[in-house]
Amino acid sequence: MKDQAVFMDSLLQKENEFDIKKWLIRISRSWYWFASSLFICIAAAWLYLHYTNPVYQATASVMIKDEKKSGDVSDNAVLKELGIGSNKLVENEIEILKSYDLMEEVVRKHQLNISIWADGRLRNVPLFGADLPFRFEVLNPDSVFSTKNWILSYEPKLTSLTTPDGKAIPIQYGTIYRIEGVRFLVMPNETWAYHYKNIPIENKKYHLVVVQLESATEYLTGRLNIEAVSKQASVVKLTINDSHKERAKSILASLIEIYNRQGLDDKNRVTANTIDFLNERLRAVAQDLQGVEGQVQRFKSSNQITNISADAQQYMDMARDIDMQKAESQTRMNIVTALENELLLNQNSPTLVPSTLGIEESSLSSLVEKHNSLILEKERVEKNKEIGPQNPLLVGLKQQVQETRAKLLSNVKNLKEAYQIALNDILRKDQQLKSRIGNIPQLEQKLVEIQRNQNVQEQLYAFLLQKREEAAVTLASNIPDSRTIVKARSLGQVSPKSKMIWIMAVLFGMLIPLVLIFIGDFMNNKVGDVSEVERKTRVPLLGMISHLRKIDSSIIISEKSRSVVAEQVRTLRTAIGFTRKGKDVKKILITSSQPGDGKSFISINLAASYALLHKKTVLVELDLRKPHVGKYLGISSNQGISGILTGKVSLDDVLTGIPGFDQYLHLLPAGYLPPNPAELISGERMRDLMDELSSRFDYVIIDTPPFGLITDAVLLQEYVDITLAVLRQGYTNKDVYANLNQHATQTPDYPLYAILNGVGWRKRYQQGYGYGKYGAYSYSKGYFDKEK
Repeated sequence: MKDQAVFMDSLLQKENEFDIKKWLIRISRSWYWFASSLFICIAAAWLYLHYTNPVYQATASVMIKDEKKSGDVSDNAVLKELGIGSNKLVENEIEILKSYDLMEEVVRKHQLNISIWADGRLRNVPLFGADLPFRFEVLNPDSVFSTKNWILSYEPKLTSLTTPDGKAIPIQYGTIYRIEGVRFLVMPNETWAYHYKNIPIENKKYHLVVVQLESATEYLTGRLNIEAVSKQASVVKLTINDSHKERAKSILASLIEIYNRQGLDDKNRVTANTIDFLNERLRAVAQDLQGVEGQVQRFKSSNQITNISADAQQYMDMARDIDMQKAESQTRMNIVTALENELLLNQNSPTLVPSTLGIEESSLSSLVEKHNSLILEKERVEKNKEIGPQNPLLVGLKQQVQETRAKLLSNVKNLKEAYQIALNDILRKDQQLKSRIGNIPQLEQKLVEIQRNQNVQEQLYAFLLQKREEAAVTLASNIPDSRTIVKARSLGQVSPKSKMIWIMAVLFGMLIPLVLIFIGDFMNNKVGDVSEVERKTRVPLLGMISHLRKIDSSIIISEKSRSVVAEQVRTLRTAIGFTRKGKDVKKILITSSQPGDGKSFISINLAASYALLHKKTVLVELDLRKPHVGKYLGISSNQGISGILTGKVSLDDVLTGIPGFDQYLHLLPAGYLPPNPAELISGERMRDLMDELSSRFDYVIIDTPPFGLITDAVLLQEYVDITLAVLRQGYTNKDVYANLNQHATQTPDYPLYAILNGVGWRKRYQQGYGYGKYGAYSYSKGYFDKEK
C-alpha cells in the first residue's frame, strides 16, 4: 500500500507537469491557425484605424488665487477698504469651471450644437471653423427641441439643403430660412482654409446635425476634465477630447475667457454698488450745499454784512471743528445704521452690503469683505445647474454667509453704541460753544451758524468725491482672479492609439489560436499521444501501432512486408519477449476498454507475427458477446469455444487453420453466442481448454471483450502470462486511465501492459518511442516503404 501511494503521488506530479515540448509541437502543427488569425486580426486593426475618426486632446493650465495657499485676502489697499477681495478656494473654482452655465456660453459662442461632416474616401471627416467654405448659423438655438439631420450641397454661388424626407430646398447666401422650426442662414466663410485634399471644393455634400443646446452642453461637460496639478499649488489643468483638433483648443480657450470675464464682472459688480451708493450721497449733499450757499448769500445781502469780528471768527473756527467732528460722527452713524438696516431687511435672501466708507474699523471691513466674497461665491455656485440645493458645497456656503452676517450684525450694533457715545460727547461740546457764541451780536451769530453749516457740507462733499474717485480707480484696475499659465494647445491624437492597436492585433492574433488549442485540449476526453499515456497511467506502455487509413486485408504482416505497421507489430512481439525477465511468455490476453479500439486487429497480426517465426500459434476468439475475429478473417463457424465449454464439441472439431501460414496459425472461433458467457469462462472446462492449448501450441493469443464493459478479461487473467490493453489515440475515452490504474493496483500479480493504437505516423516519427528498461526503438525513413 505504501508503494502504491508513492506511485500515485508521482503519477499526480507527472500529470501536473507542463510539457513544453508537447505544446511547441502542437503549435508548430497548427501554424496555419496562427497565420490565419494574425491575418484576420491585422486586417481588422487596419480597417479599424482607417475607418475610425481620430480623437485629439487639448489642454490648458490656469493659476487661481487661493487664499489657503497664498494667504492674500485682497488685491490691493483700496479694494480692502471698499470691502472687495478674492476669498477663493481652488476646489470651488474647479466646480465653477465645470458648471453647466459656463459650458453653455461656450456652446453658444461657437455653435457647438451644430456638427458638420464631409464625405471622405474612407470615413466621414469632421469640419470646424476655417475648414468650412461656408458659415451655417442657427438664429434660434433655444427653439431646437429635436435632432435635425440635413445634407447641405455646397456650390460657389448656390447651395441646397436636403431634409430627411428627400426634399431639396435651394439656399441663397445671407437669406434667413425656417425649416422644421429652426431659423438659420448660410454665409460664405471668409476665413476658409482648405485642409483636406481628399474633399472636392465644389459640389460637395456636407452632413449637418443640429441638436439641442442642453444635449451639446451636457455632452461637452462630460468630456471636460479639470483637476488640480498638486495639493501644494493653486494651478488647475483642463483637458478635453474631441474629434477635431482646433475645436478642442477653441473650447478650452473660450471656457477660460468666459470664466475670467464672469469673475471680473462679479468683482466689478461689488465696486459698482459702492459707486452707486457714493453717487446717491453726493447728490443729497450737493443739494444741501447749494441750499446753504444760497442762504449765506441771501443773509449777507439782506443784512449788508461783509466781515465779522476776530472773536467771532475764532469762535467760528472752533465751531467748524466741532461741526466737522459731529458730521463725521453722524456719517459713521448713518453708514452703520444703513448696514444694520441692510442686514435686518435681507436676512432670508442675503445680498451684497455697501462698503464701510470712512469707518476705520479693521474688524468691520474684514467682515464686510468676507461677507461680499461669500455672497458672490454662493451666487456663482447656484448658477451651476448640476449643483442642487442640498449639495454640501452650497449648503456650506449658505451656512458661512449666515454665520458671517450674524457676526457682522453684532459688530455693527457694538459700533453703533460706541459712535452714539462719541456723538453725545461732541453734542455736549457744541452746546458749550454755542453758549459762548451767545455773547456775539445776533447778526454775526446768525452768520457764523450759516457758515458753519456751509463748511460742513463742503467738507463732506469733498470727502465723498474722493471716495468715489478711489472706487472708480479700483473699478478700472480690476483684473481677473486667475492667470493662464499654459494657453490652450493640442497634445495630438489620443485615440485610436495606432501603436497599441497594432500590438493588440498581433497579441490577439497569437492568443486566439493558443486559447482555441487550450480549450480543445481541455475539452478533449479522448486518449492523447504517447507522452500523455505514460504520464497518466501506471501501466507500462509496451508498444504502439500507427494509424492506417485503408487496408485490404486484416492481416497486414507477412515475410516480405516492411511497412510501418508491420514493423511495429514485430517490435511489439519482441518487446513481449522481454516482459518476464527470462521467462517465456506463451499465453497473451489482448483486451481494450471499449469496442473499436482495435484489439481484434492487433490480436490477428500479433498471432500472425508469431506464426511467421514458424511457431505454432492459436488465436482464441474468446469474445463470446460480439466476436469479430472470424468475420475479419473470413471464417464462419457455428461451433467454437462455446460448444467446447458446453461439452458439445471437442477442440479438434472446431480448430481452423488460417490459409497462408503452413499450419502454423490456427483460429479457435467463438461459435454460437451463449446466454451466460461469464459462467462458461469461469468454469473448469475453461481451465482444461487452456491447459490443452498450452500443450499443443507454442503461443496462445486470446481476444477478449472490452474490460471496461465486461468482466470476461478479468476472469481470464489467471490463465495467461501477460495482459495487453489496447488504447486508441483520439478514440478511447480518457476514463481508461483510471480503469487501468485501478486494475493494476488491485491485481499487481497479473502483468498488465498498454498498447497505443491508431497513432499518426508523423507524430510517431517526431516523438520516437521508448520501451522503458527493455530497450528503445525508433524508425528512420527507410521503414516507410510500401508492403511488397
